[in-house]
Amino acid sequence: MNTSKLDDPQNSYLQSYDKVLQMLWPITFSSYFVDTSYGHTYIIESGGKLSPPLILLHGARMSSTMWYPNIEEWSKHYRVICIDILGDKNRSISEKKFTNRSSYACWLNEVLDHLQINKTNIVGLSYGALHTVNFLSFFPQKVNKAVLISPAATYIPFNPMFYSYAMGMVSNKEGVKSFLEWVFDNRYTVDPLIEQQLIAGTFENAFPPNQEETQTERGFPYVFKDEELAQIQTQLLLLLGEKEVMYNPEEAFCRAKNSSPHITVEMVKGVGHLMSMEKPKQINKRVLCFLEK
Repeated sequence: MNTSKLDDPQNSYLQSYDKVLQMLWPITFSSYFVDTSYGHTYIIESGGKLSPPLILLHGARMSSTMWYPNIEEWSKHYRVICIDILGDKNRSISEKKFTNRSSYACWLNEVLDHLQINKTNIVGLSYGALHTVNFLSFFPQKVNKAVLISPAATYIPFNPMFYSYAMGMVSNKEGVKSFLEWVFDNRYTVDPLIEQQLIAGTFENAFPPNQEETQTERGFPYVFKDEELAQIQTQLLLLLGEKEVMYNPEEAFCRAKNSSPHITVEMVKGVGHLMSMEKPKQINKRVLCFLEK
Protein backbone atom coordinates (compact mmCIF):
# COMPACT_ATOMS: atom_id res chain seq x y z
CA MET A 1 0.00 0.00 0.00
CA ASN A 2 1.08 3.58 -0.60
CA THR A 3 2.25 5.06 2.70
CA SER A 4 3.44 8.40 1.34
CA LYS A 5 0.46 10.16 2.88
CA LEU A 6 1.21 8.55 6.23
CA ASP A 7 4.79 9.82 6.17
CA ASP A 8 3.94 13.39 5.22
CA PRO A 9 5.35 15.53 8.08
CA GLN A 10 2.83 18.25 7.27
CA ASN A 11 -0.06 16.03 8.16
CA SER A 12 -1.08 17.54 11.47
CA TYR A 13 -3.97 15.15 12.08
CA LEU A 14 -1.64 12.17 12.04
CA GLN A 15 0.80 14.08 14.21
CA SER A 16 -1.93 14.86 16.75
CA TYR A 17 -3.13 11.25 16.68
CA ASP A 18 0.39 9.94 17.28
CA LYS A 19 1.02 12.48 20.01
CA VAL A 20 -2.00 11.18 21.95
CA LEU A 21 -0.54 7.68 21.73
CA GLN A 22 2.91 8.84 22.77
CA MET A 23 1.78 11.04 25.66
CA LEU A 24 -1.43 9.45 26.99
CA TRP A 25 -1.35 5.73 26.15
CA PRO A 26 -0.22 4.30 29.49
CA ILE A 27 1.22 0.93 28.40
CA THR A 28 3.15 -0.62 25.55
CA PHE A 29 1.29 -1.23 22.32
CA SER A 30 1.76 -2.39 18.76
CA SER A 31 0.03 -0.74 15.83
CA TYR A 32 -0.49 -2.06 12.34
CA PHE A 33 -2.82 -2.15 9.35
CA VAL A 34 -5.14 -4.99 8.40
CA ASP A 35 -5.99 -5.08 4.70
CA THR A 36 -9.65 -5.70 3.80
CA SER A 37 -11.64 -5.40 0.60
CA TYR A 38 -12.89 -2.02 1.87
CA GLY A 39 -9.50 -0.53 2.71
CA HIS A 40 -6.67 -0.55 5.23
CA THR A 41 -7.86 -0.81 8.84
CA TYR A 42 -5.59 0.63 11.53
CA ILE A 43 -5.32 -1.23 14.82
CA ILE A 44 -3.76 -0.44 18.19
CA GLU A 45 -3.14 -3.57 20.26
CA SER A 46 -2.16 -3.97 23.91
CA GLY A 47 -2.12 -6.88 26.32
CA GLY A 48 -0.88 -10.44 26.15
CA LYS A 49 -0.92 -12.15 22.77
CA LEU A 50 -2.20 -15.35 24.39
CA SER A 51 -4.97 -13.64 26.38
CA PRO A 52 -8.55 -13.89 25.07
CA PRO A 53 -9.38 -11.13 22.55
CA LEU A 54 -11.38 -8.02 23.35
CA ILE A 55 -12.37 -5.72 20.48
CA LEU A 56 -12.89 -2.00 21.19
CA LEU A 57 -14.93 0.14 18.79
CA HIS A 58 -14.68 3.91 19.33
CA GLY A 59 -17.13 6.78 19.08
CA ALA A 60 -17.47 8.83 15.89
CA ARG A 61 -14.47 11.08 15.17
CA MET A 62 -12.85 10.06 18.46
CA SER A 63 -10.72 7.23 16.99
CA SER A 64 -9.13 4.44 19.00
CA THR A 65 -7.08 6.95 20.99
CA MET A 66 -10.18 7.64 23.11
CA TRP A 67 -9.59 4.34 24.95
CA TYR A 68 -6.42 5.56 26.70
CA PRO A 69 -8.14 5.76 30.16
CA ASN A 70 -9.37 2.15 29.86
CA ILE A 71 -6.64 0.24 28.11
CA GLU A 72 -4.32 -0.47 31.03
CA GLU A 73 -6.89 -2.21 33.20
CA TRP A 74 -8.51 -4.20 30.41
CA SER A 75 -5.14 -5.27 29.01
CA LYS A 76 -4.35 -7.07 32.25
CA HIS A 77 -7.00 -9.61 31.30
CA TYR A 78 -7.35 -9.45 27.52
CA ARG A 79 -5.54 -9.05 24.24
CA VAL A 80 -7.17 -5.69 23.56
CA ILE A 81 -7.57 -4.78 19.90
CA CYS A 82 -8.68 -1.18 19.27
CA ILE A 83 -10.03 -0.87 15.73
CA ASP A 84 -10.18 2.45 13.88
CA ILE A 85 -13.59 2.17 12.23
CA LEU A 86 -13.17 2.41 8.48
CA GLY A 87 -14.96 5.40 6.95
CA ASP A 88 -14.78 7.48 10.12
CA LYS A 89 -12.08 10.04 10.94
CA ASN A 90 -8.99 8.16 12.13
CA ARG A 91 -5.91 6.41 10.75
CA SER A 92 -7.76 3.80 8.69
CA ILE A 93 -7.75 4.37 4.92
CA SER A 94 -10.91 3.74 2.91
CA GLU A 95 -10.62 2.37 -0.60
CA LYS A 96 -14.16 1.21 -1.30
CA LYS A 97 -17.42 2.82 -0.22
CA PHE A 98 -19.76 1.16 2.22
CA THR A 99 -23.19 0.81 0.69
CA ASN A 100 -25.35 -0.43 3.56
CA ARG A 101 -25.26 -1.89 7.06
CA SER A 102 -24.35 -5.31 5.76
CA SER A 103 -21.18 -3.97 4.13
CA TYR A 104 -20.01 -2.52 7.45
CA ALA A 105 -20.57 -5.87 9.15
CA CYS A 106 -18.69 -7.68 6.39
CA TRP A 107 -15.74 -5.30 6.79
CA LEU A 108 -15.50 -6.01 10.53
CA ASN A 109 -15.82 -9.73 9.89
CA GLU A 110 -12.92 -9.50 7.44
CA VAL A 111 -10.81 -7.81 10.13
CA LEU A 112 -11.57 -10.58 12.63
CA ASP A 113 -10.84 -13.27 10.04
CA HIS A 114 -7.50 -11.66 9.21
CA LEU A 115 -6.65 -11.65 12.92
CA GLN A 116 -7.74 -15.31 13.12
CA ILE A 117 -10.33 -14.46 15.78
CA ASN A 118 -13.24 -16.89 15.65
CA LYS A 119 -15.05 -15.58 18.73
CA THR A 120 -14.51 -12.44 20.78
CA ASN A 121 -15.93 -10.01 23.29
CA ILE A 122 -16.68 -6.50 22.00
CA VAL A 123 -16.97 -3.16 23.79
CA GLY A 124 -18.40 -0.35 21.67
CA LEU A 125 -19.12 3.24 22.59
CA SER A 126 -21.57 5.50 20.76
CA TYR A 127 -20.93 4.95 17.03
CA GLY A 128 -18.88 1.90 18.01
CA ALA A 129 -21.84 0.50 19.99
CA LEU A 130 -24.07 0.99 16.95
CA HIS A 131 -21.51 -0.96 14.90
CA THR A 132 -21.50 -3.68 17.57
CA VAL A 133 -25.27 -4.23 17.43
CA ASN A 134 -25.10 -4.10 13.65
CA PHE A 135 -22.37 -6.77 13.63
CA LEU A 136 -24.46 -8.95 15.96
CA SER A 137 -27.29 -8.75 13.45
CA PHE A 138 -25.14 -10.34 10.74
CA PHE A 139 -22.41 -12.37 12.49
CA PRO A 140 -23.72 -13.33 15.96
CA GLN A 141 -21.60 -16.48 16.00
CA LYS A 142 -18.46 -14.33 16.20
CA VAL A 143 -19.36 -12.63 19.51
CA ASN A 144 -19.24 -14.08 23.00
CA LYS A 145 -20.41 -11.05 25.01
CA ALA A 146 -20.86 -7.39 24.10
CA VAL A 147 -20.88 -4.16 26.08
CA LEU A 148 -22.79 -1.24 24.58
CA ILE A 149 -21.89 2.15 26.04
CA SER A 150 -24.10 5.14 25.13
CA PRO A 151 -25.02 3.70 21.72
CA ALA A 152 -25.55 6.19 18.91
CA ALA A 153 -29.22 5.92 17.90
CA THR A 154 -29.67 2.07 18.00
CA TYR A 155 -32.59 2.15 20.45
CA ILE A 156 -34.02 5.65 19.96
CA PRO A 157 -33.22 8.52 17.57
CA PHE A 158 -30.89 11.40 18.38
CA ASN A 159 -32.29 14.62 19.78
CA PRO A 160 -32.50 17.38 17.14
CA MET A 161 -30.05 19.28 19.35
CA PHE A 162 -27.39 16.71 18.48
CA TYR A 163 -27.48 17.64 14.81
CA SER A 164 -27.26 21.32 15.70
CA TYR A 165 -24.10 20.80 17.75
CA ALA A 166 -22.67 18.38 15.18
CA MET A 167 -23.08 20.99 12.45
CA GLY A 168 -21.44 23.58 14.70
CA MET A 169 -18.58 21.19 15.32
CA VAL A 170 -17.60 21.21 11.64
CA SER A 171 -18.08 24.97 11.27
CA ASN A 172 -15.16 26.24 13.33
CA LYS A 173 -12.78 25.31 16.13
CA GLU A 174 -15.04 26.89 18.72
CA GLY A 175 -17.74 24.53 17.54
CA VAL A 176 -15.60 21.57 18.60
CA LYS A 177 -15.17 23.09 22.04
CA SER A 178 -18.90 23.86 22.28
CA PHE A 179 -19.71 20.26 21.36
CA LEU A 180 -17.42 18.93 24.10
CA GLU A 181 -18.87 21.36 26.64
CA TRP A 182 -22.38 20.24 25.69
CA VAL A 183 -21.47 16.57 26.11
CA PHE A 184 -19.58 16.98 29.41
CA ASP A 185 -21.32 20.00 30.99
CA ASN A 186 -18.43 20.88 33.32
CA ARG A 187 -18.24 17.38 34.80
CA TYR A 188 -15.03 16.58 32.96
CA THR A 189 -12.33 18.40 31.00
CA VAL A 190 -11.07 16.68 27.87
CA ASP A 191 -7.30 16.37 27.67
CA PRO A 192 -5.93 19.12 25.37
CA LEU A 193 -4.24 16.50 23.19
CA ILE A 194 -7.58 14.78 22.53
CA GLU A 195 -9.21 18.13 21.81
CA GLN A 196 -6.42 19.00 19.39
CA GLN A 197 -6.85 15.68 17.59
CA LEU A 198 -10.57 16.38 17.22
CA ILE A 199 -9.91 19.87 15.88
CA ALA A 200 -7.23 18.65 13.47
CA GLY A 201 -9.49 15.86 12.27
CA THR A 202 -12.33 18.28 11.64
CA PHE A 203 -10.46 21.00 9.77
CA GLU A 204 -7.32 19.59 8.29
CA ASN A 205 -6.98 17.32 5.31
CA ALA A 206 -5.59 13.96 6.46
CA PHE A 207 -6.77 11.32 3.97
CA PRO A 208 -10.49 11.66 4.83
CA PRO A 209 -12.87 9.05 3.48
CA ASN A 210 -15.05 9.90 0.52
CA GLN A 211 -17.68 12.31 1.79
CA GLU A 212 -20.09 12.36 -1.17
CA GLU A 213 -22.55 10.21 0.71
CA THR A 214 -23.84 10.85 4.18
CA GLN A 215 -23.69 8.17 6.84
CA THR A 216 -27.48 8.00 6.75
CA GLU A 217 -27.39 7.04 3.08
CA ARG A 218 -24.96 4.25 3.94
CA GLY A 219 -27.25 2.94 6.67
CA PHE A 220 -26.26 4.93 9.78
CA PRO A 221 -27.38 6.26 12.18
CA TYR A 222 -29.92 3.50 12.58
CA VAL A 223 -32.66 2.67 15.07
CA PHE A 224 -33.12 -1.09 15.15
CA LYS A 225 -36.56 -2.62 14.77
CA ASP A 226 -38.10 -4.65 17.61
CA GLU A 227 -37.76 -7.88 15.67
CA GLU A 228 -34.08 -7.21 14.93
CA LEU A 229 -33.25 -6.63 18.58
CA ALA A 230 -35.32 -9.62 19.69
CA GLN A 231 -33.21 -11.94 17.53
CA ILE A 232 -29.94 -11.06 19.30
CA GLN A 233 -29.12 -14.03 21.56
CA THR A 234 -25.75 -12.66 22.72
CA GLN A 235 -25.28 -11.61 26.32
CA LEU A 236 -25.38 -7.81 26.29
CA LEU A 237 -24.59 -5.15 28.87
CA LEU A 238 -26.01 -1.73 27.95
CA LEU A 239 -24.70 1.24 29.92
CA LEU A 240 -26.58 4.54 29.63
CA GLY A 241 -25.44 7.78 31.22
CA GLU A 242 -27.86 9.59 33.50
CA LYS A 243 -26.55 12.88 32.05
CA GLU A 244 -26.81 11.77 28.40
CA VAL A 245 -27.70 14.72 26.11
CA MET A 246 -27.73 13.12 22.65
CA TYR A 247 -31.07 11.45 23.40
CA ASN A 248 -33.34 10.88 26.39
CA PRO A 249 -31.60 8.15 28.45
CA GLU A 250 -34.80 7.15 30.26
CA GLU A 251 -36.55 6.56 26.94
CA ALA A 252 -33.61 4.53 25.69
CA PHE A 253 -33.63 2.52 28.92
CA CYS A 254 -37.33 1.68 28.56
CA ARG A 255 -36.98 0.71 24.89
CA ALA A 256 -33.89 -1.43 25.53
CA LYS A 257 -34.65 -3.20 28.79
CA ASN A 258 -36.64 -6.08 27.29
CA SER A 259 -35.47 -5.71 23.70
CA SER A 260 -33.19 -8.76 23.57
CA PRO A 261 -33.40 -12.06 25.49
CA HIS A 262 -30.08 -11.68 27.33
CA ILE A 263 -29.67 -7.94 27.86
CA THR A 264 -28.79 -6.16 31.10
CA VAL A 265 -29.51 -2.42 31.02
CA GLU A 266 -28.02 -0.07 33.61
CA MET A 267 -28.30 3.67 34.14
CA VAL A 268 -24.95 5.02 35.32
CA LYS A 269 -25.37 7.97 37.67
CA GLY A 270 -23.57 11.24 37.20
CA VAL A 271 -22.08 10.58 33.78
CA GLY A 272 -22.89 11.44 30.20
CA HIS A 273 -22.21 10.11 26.74
CA LEU A 274 -18.45 9.52 27.04
CA MET A 275 -18.60 7.82 30.43
CA SER A 276 -15.50 5.70 29.74
CA MET A 277 -13.50 8.93 29.84
CA GLU A 278 -15.49 10.62 32.62
CA LYS A 279 -15.39 7.74 35.11
CA PRO A 280 -12.84 5.24 33.79
CA LYS A 281 -12.26 3.33 37.02
CA GLN A 282 -15.98 2.70 37.47
CA ILE A 283 -16.55 1.72 33.83
CA ASN A 284 -13.39 -0.40 33.63
CA LYS A 285 -14.50 -2.40 36.66
CA ARG A 286 -18.11 -2.83 35.47
CA VAL A 287 -17.03 -4.02 32.03
CA LEU A 288 -14.58 -6.56 33.44
CA CYS A 289 -17.16 -7.82 35.94
CA PHE A 290 -19.65 -8.44 33.14
CA LEU A 291 -17.17 -10.07 30.78
CA GLU A 292 -15.75 -12.39 33.42
CA LYS A 293 -18.88 -13.57 35.19
